[in-house]
Amino acid sequence: MSFLAFPLRLQNSFLLRTGEVEAVLSLIRMMAATPGGSWVGSRHFGVRDIFESARAQPNAIAMALAEMNLALKDLDISDYRVESISREAAVKLGIDSYLVTIVSVADESRTYSIGVDA
Repeated sequence: MSFLAFPLRLQNSFLLRTGEVEAVLSLIRMMAATPGGSWVGSRHFGVRDIFESARAQPNAIAMALAEMNLALKDLDISDYRVESISREAAVKLGIDSYLVTIVSVADESRTYSIGVDA
């Protein structure tokens, strides 16, 4: 099964396709950049605000992980779940970086990660 690539792009008048893992990781990146409650498709989709409050709220990372998994559930994406979110060394002043790791529900040895900034 092929999936749409994010952001949506055309190639020869057709929407560009991508693999399942790449689509889910792109979706995770979009979740991290979207403010909470701003998308009607899932009230859990946006976690940008949670990431931005992570310095002051010790449980913010756990909240972001839970919201991302609820958003995946809302979107009927059941083959993957967010397993962990860890803070990375800051590359740019004032911008926090995180590594979000997803895991295959069918085979937990298959994990994939993507870096996101907040």
